[in-house]
Amino acid sequence: MTLDEFRDRHGDPATWCAADIDSYQVYGDITPPLPPLYTHAQMQSIAADHEKSSACQQATADRLTAQGHLAAAGIWRRGARASREYAAAARLGYPHYEAVINGW
Repeated sequence: MTLDEFRDRHGDPATWCAADIDSYQVYGDITPPLPPLYTHAQMQSIAADHEKSSACQQATADRLTAQGHLAAAGIWRRGARASREYAAAARLGYPHYEAVINGW
């Protein structure tokens, strides 16, 4: 059983009895959680890539707006906003980034 499965089965840790807490600690010692898929440095690189993407998308939106293509510009503007959100999440680390990407 993983720590996530234990929490799913036993509910809110605030309601656990002493035996549940002890069991959770034992499971943590036996099966520690898996490390994140990406290191902190890799997540910072991903954040920088999202920032670059956001800048390109925003430039495209600005160019389309200047040309009068407001609907297309809105699509590119929303993409730029999403890239900024992904960059911000990536700076906080993989678990947060995964939650934002998956919409949790």
